Amino acid sequence: MHIALFMDQHPHSLGGVQTSVMLQKKYLGQNGVRVTVFAPKSKRAVADPDIKVLPSSYVSFGREYSVVWSLRRAAKFCQQQHESEKYDLVHLQGDFAAASLATELARSRNLPLVYTSHTNIDVMANKLIGKPMKIILLRFFTWQYAHFLKIPNRPKVWTAFEYMAFVHKTVDKVLAPSFHFASRLKDHGVASEIEVVINGVDDDLLSGIKRQATVPQKPVHFVWAGRMQPEKRILQAIEAFAKAKTNATLGIYGFGPLENAAKNLVRARGLSKRVKFQGKLPHREILQVFADADVVMQTSIGFETQGLTVYESAAVRTPTLLCDPLIAAELPGDSNWLDKTGTIGGLAKTIKLANRQIAEGHTKRELLADNKWLYQSEISKRTIVLYKDLIAKKATLRSQRK
Repeated sequence: MHIALFMDQHPHSLGGVQTSVMLQKKYLGQNGVRVTVFAPKSKRAVADPDIKVLPSSYVSFGREYSVVWSLRRAAKFCQQQHESEKYDLVHLQGDFAAASLATELARSRNLPLVYTSHTNIDVMANKLIGKPMKIILLRFFTWQYAHFLKIPNRPKVWTAFEYMAFVHKTVDKVLAPSFHFASRLKDHGVASEIEVVINGVDDDLLSGIKRQATVPQKPVHFVWAGRMQPEKRILQAIEAFAKAKTNATLGIYGFGPLENAAKNLVRARGLSKRVKFQGKLPHREILQVFADADVVMQTSIGFETQGLTVYESAAVRTPTLLCDPLIAAELPGDSNWLDKTGTIGGLAKTIKLANRQIAEGHTKRELLADNKWLYQSEISKRTIVLYKDLIAKKATLRSQRK
């Protein structure tokens, strides 16, 4: 089986989707499925015969990311690759130029088309560029898709969900990385049937994790990890940690635009002895950090389509402290502490509760013993079954038309 997988950014560039795709590619390959990725160029790209770099131009000064300007040129490149390699199915894991190119290849060659929706585009775009500019860009991409594929009567979109509903009308299967995001996609008319296939955790990395022995009377250790940007609520987490007035410690991992503000807040609240900034670590090391922590905090609300940090924590059997009830509902019952208030005061009370319960020996780790559903090897087996089913259905339709 040979899969053509389309992305809007190179899989070696920075980003959660890129990490997920490379992990999928690894474990599908181990199960005999070849994956060829089509993506724009990046300065981080490392030569790989199974990654085809689309004709593209850089859009950032650091040359991390690029875009496809000429869809016709890129489509011709994809068609040439299909002639020499022959794909059985097209899997789209992007939303813009990738959508046009994946749909064109699937339609022209009568191949099954699968779409994985990773990103809450409306929330992300509203935060980064503002709602007016978001609408302008969405309408441009709607026009681009319709013009390139010769589709009449394109809609006048106002939201990313309206754009996605238009672009993915011909998709054979829509996937989402969580039940709560699948529900949101359904509620906004993107698709009536959506299958949940989570982004998993690398088995090989998990096999090397060894948790440190528990030290009696040691203060409870919290960890916060992620990009330090407003929607992740790092500043609220620090304020709540100060307000909780415990003897716990907090390790903060990552970087981002709020890093200096976060460090200044820690100093201003007199937390420098108990709160340490550790920077960004390689994936294997951050999993070890999660395993050694007593609790991992994930403080965003209404932003994450899955919340991979939470799943990684569960995979190493470390409970989480959450602020988003939708993410909490994805995990085994009572395996996390949840602040339902969305306030700094409420979060402080939840931190205090988790600190007290862990100190008393109620760690919640036993509730995460059954964690194999988080392993990428298990998820890839499900994906292969899905691929085979779609390929068989498409073959049946072809034979009926003859």
